[in-house]
Amino acid sequence: LEDTTLTTFLYFFRKGLFAGMKLKKKKKGAKGLTIANKDALGDQDEIRNLHHDTLGRQEEGEEDLMNSDALSSVFGSLSPKRKRAKLMTRIHEEGMKSQNYQIAITIIEARQLVGENIDPVVIIEIGDEKKQTTVKEGTNTPFYNEYFVFDFVGPQVFLFDKIINISVMHNKLIGSVLIGSFKVDLGTVYGQPGHQFCDKWALLTDPADIRTGAKGYVKCDISVTGKGDTIQATQKTADTEEQIEKNLLIPKGFPSERPWARFYVRIYKAEGLPKMNSSIMANVTKAFIGDSKDLVDPYVVVMFAGQMGRTTVQKNCADPVWHEQIIFKEMFPPLCRRVKIQVWDEGSMNDVALGTHFIDLKKISNEQDGDKGFLPTFGPAWINLYGSPRNHSLMDDHQELNEGFGEGVSFRGRLFIEIAVEILSGGAHESKFSSFMKDIKLPSKDNDFKAPKGKDKTEKAGEDRKSVSPSDKMNSTEVEVEPFDVPSEIYEEKFEEFLLFGTFFEATMIDRKIGDKPITFEVSIGNFGNITEGVSAGPGGKKKIHDGEVEESLLHEVKDEISHDLGVPLISTTPPEKPLITSGNRNYQYLPYDERKPCICVKSYWGNQTFRLYSSNTLEKMVDHLEESLEQVKDLIKVSEIASKEKMKTTLNDFINQSRAFITIAEKKPKGLNYTALDKKRLMLFKQELEAMSSNAKEIVQQQKKMMSLDEMMRETQTFIDKLRFLLDEPQNTVPDVFIWMLSSNKRVAYARVPAKTILYSPAKEQRGKDCGKIKTHFLKLPGKRPLGWIVQAKVDIYLWLGPASYAHSIMENLPVGYETILPSNTNSGHSVQPSPACLLYRTPHFFQMRAHMYQARGLIAADSTGLSDPFAKVTFTSHCQTTKIISQTLSPTWNQMLLFNHIVLHGHREEIAQFPPEIVVELYDDDAVGKAEYIGSTVAAPVVRLADQNYEPPKLSYHPLYCGDLSGGDLLATFELLEIPESDPDRLPPLDPPDVGQIYPVPANIRPILSKYRVEVLFWGLRELKKVQLLSVDRPQVLIECAGKGVKSSVIQSYKRNPNFSSLADWFDVELPENELLHPPLSICVVDWRAFGRSTLVGTHTINCLKQFLCKTQLGPQAAPNRLDIAEIEKDSSESSQPAELSREESFLGDHIYAEVEQGECTVVEPDPNLATLPASEPEQPASEPGKEIKQK
Repeated sequence: LEDTTLTTFLYFFRKGLFAGMKLKKKKKGAKGLTIANKDALGDQDEIRNLHHDTLGRQEEGEEDLMNSDALSSVFGSLSPKRKRAKLMTRIHEEGMKSQNYQIAITIIEARQLVGENIDPVVIIEIGDEKKQTTVKEGTNTPFYNEYFVFDFVGPQVFLFDKIINISVMHNKLIGSVLIGSFKVDLGTVYGQPGHQFCDKWALLTDPADIRTGAKGYVKCDISVTGKGDTIQATQKTADTEEQIEKNLLIPKGFPSERPWARFYVRIYKAEGLPKMNSSIMANVTKAFIGDSKDLVDPYVVVMFAGQMGRTTVQKNCADPVWHEQIIFKEMFPPLCRRVKIQVWDEGSMNDVALGTHFIDLKKISNEQDGDKGFLPTFGPAWINLYGSPRNHSLMDDHQELNEGFGEGVSFRGRLFIEIAVEILSGGAHESKFSSFMKDIKLPSKDNDFKAPKGKDKTEKAGEDRKSVSPSDKMNSTEVEVEPFDVPSEIYEEKFEEFLLFGTFFEATMIDRKIGDKPITFEVSIGNFGNITEGVSAGPGGKKKIHDGEVEESLLHEVKDEISHDLGVPLISTTPPEKPLITSGNRNYQYLPYDERKPCICVKSYWGNQTFRLYSSNTLEKMVDHLEESLEQVKDLIKVSEIASKEKMKTTLNDFINQSRAFITIAEKKPKGLNYTALDKKRLMLFKQELEAMSSNAKEIVQQQKKMMSLDEMMRETQTFIDKLRFLLDEPQNTVPDVFIWMLSSNKRVAYARVPAKTILYSPAKEQRGKDCGKIKTHFLKLPGKRPLGWIVQAKVDIYLWLGPASYAHSIMENLPVGYETILPSNTNSGHSVQPSPACLLYRTPHFFQMRAHMYQARGLIAADSTGLSDPFAKVTFTSHCQTTKIISQTLSPTWNQMLLFNHIVLHGHREEIAQFPPEIVVELYDDDAVGKAEYIGSTVAAPVVRLADQNYEPPKLSYHPLYCGDLSGGDLLATFELLEIPESDPDRLPPLDPPDVGQIYPVPANIRPILSKYRVEVLFWGLRELKKVQLLSVDRPQVLIECAGKGVKSSVIQSYKRNPNFSSLADWFDVELPENELLHPPLSICVVDWRAFGRSTLVGTHTINCLKQFLCKTQLGPQAAPNRLDIAEIEKDSSESSQPAELSREESFLGDHIYAEVEQGECTVVEPDPNLATLPASEPEQPASEPGKEIKQK
């Protein structure tokens, strides 16, 4: 470790945090001081310079990691100047969805088992489940061919951590003897082709003595299948051809001979752990008598490859120091991917998890051969722990979050650790890494290993901790725990002052269940800004907080400190504001942040490791640019292949230049930065990968080796994107995430979690977080497990900026212009007074009218048992909310309705509002006659803005993707326009079509699509391979076909088993479709089964989104029927499955003479282009037709 640069965080979280720091005290200023925005008023440069003079001097001469003119010029296109973050149509980020998985294991045979006259039995363990084969007597080569199935229900990420343990035992009457065992995690199996290992030999080793080598081999099949996964049949190899060593159960690329290795996990210390013991009964007496000691007794548990090690317990300490290392022995490369690190609190009754962190070995190592690869290495660096809210209560409703189940909703402290791996050559001799460790006996508590009483107890804990001699310990896989000496340079880390600034522009869509009690928002980073931690009344003092508990503060004297560079007080919460009910349908509440936008400002201290996040941000912008350009190429294909090829080459040339610039700047190692071994290795890895990808991109552009088609170029570019996405994930992310909490009556209601890197500031634009200094919409969610059908808790538009205090003059650079900064009155007369927060004041209101043109939707999610829905849409814009009419029993509703939002007041600069307007949220619900409407999807859209002095042009309808959670929920065809109301003539707005009887405005004629009449002809042939529905076989099926509200039904098959074909084959219906093919509705196919007493049951549905492939432009007679090729095309269509819509009954089926002419019809089918993902922008020319003789056909 002599050559490793060590990074730590200065141990400063104790009494007197600001002691020894010279901070400028708040001056007694004039009451109600106002600082005007330079951009708005133009004459306040002197005031601005006065505030930031000191900071400018600090910033001069500071060297940045990648700050370079070359990089800035190359990356100029990556950072467009925007006031709002990029619009995201998906409201809910992908959560941990619980799924069903099946693990199938076939034990075929075993060979070369060690021992004489043995009776082998194979035992399979996954978690708490254990299954075994029959016992084969007196053989070293038993043949089993036995099949076992294990079921798992839960999120995929937890499935991947499960370990399959295959052990071969010699069966005896009294106690079985272990011959050998093999371990692999399910993530490794799932990552294989087809999610399976087939006909592979598992190498058995003795965990009690790793020097003895192979103990035999077990031949087995292992597969992991989830919903929708298909198992590929593989060819079995004959015994005579088989070579065991060449067919081992290891991933492709792993060496057949894997050496043993020691995995060292060094635990240095922890900081900022929750001080209140969260177990129900533990230390209750301390809480009641008000003992000043920290009510937490922490210890660390590390799990790896099915084994567990733990440190000693540090009594009554929220900032414990351990200096202990936990050593695992496992073959390298290991077949287990993740290290699980947990901090537990020891209690008298039971132990409770405080926080969990996972480290993926793939992220901290490189598997490449030669000098390019490197062993797993990490730190020394901080890892942040997240879990349940720090509410200091004896009961914790979200304890599972602390154990790693679900997304953490609060910072729970951090842990300073290091990971290193050493390969053992020739047995488990004492290595140089551990040779300097003295044989110190740990306290008896640790020798007497006690497994934590949590969900992750390991069944091997008792077996693996038998009392053994030191020499046996060295040669077994038993986990070792020992103290170590810490080099003095470990705790010599530079720490830096960071500022987190935020302005709330909008808070709406607040659930009405919260009630009318005042609402406040809290923004925190780490423990800084968290009001549960309390605020100290003075150095070392205590202060009562709202729950009546006593808490020592981590932020001494913060409330007296006013940021000298901003004039904004350091406070993390907005003032309490009573919510109002939205105008319109009164579904939601909102906070009246009209002209006054409340601000928060939090000061915090972290180690200077932002260079890691700067690299990650630059790579992320490169990959985002590459992804967007690839999408543009896909769109260009519809227009011109030549233009799309040129765009592809330009994209790759940009990528080559960006890669070179990144490498050039990354090689300039800045002074004064604490690089860990992993930092150096990752920079080298970035360089290797970018050079390799640049070289490949250059070959593609210049077509050196071979001419590549556009498809091949796009596939290669997609591999670049996937590699970069993997690289940009920074494992040593030491700056904790930012949490936005909504509080009502001092209770935490809903939250949003913002990764620190996305709002991190850098002078170089390409290093900045993508949302730094931009207004971004956050949808707050409930902590813990979400109930079924849960809805948005609140929509918050917030401007966030995080960065070193030396860049504080840039905090307000990108705010919408036209504001004044209102400072609080100075009422401090020597006593500690909580300062009231500052706010931004926008004095100029602008009045608008918003028109939501809701035309139709397609491919919605079915919410009723009929396979259909009764959809209506709810549109929310600022403090207004309205709903459309309900369309019954359809998945492709046509509302043709305009929602009118009057009296919209927006503040700020007119041009900026036009360029970056507030976002509109559209939610779709299924109306139920009884009970609450069911949520079936949502999307976010931006309106088209027209100012009063601009000419009016009608907007064009476009499709907006709908999502229900992380599932695709169809598309919404709509457009939204925001029209400024002229002050001189408020009535001078574009005219509206008159409303109907129900006072519903239709979409104006100049926006509605132009419709043409089409005839849809269907040849019903038959049904095949129908599965059971509700445990009963399908007997009398019928097919329903629907398009744009019209439809047709097939005849009912009287006995599906005897004859699965239809008796009446041909039918048709007329429908009006838009001339623009991009706006065509989908065609839905639905199969139902008729049962006794006239009941029908849904069998299944299918949706065809692209109708162009069935378009027939041939001149046909009025009685012609479709060719059978139409049906073949329908069967080949692989459009996204969805559900059908409402049917209108046709009066009668066609006669038999239509069927007689099926094969004689001269119908030409337009073959679909395989490269065509969506419909083209232009409408094909239709031949002129004579009335009554030629009709457009599909």
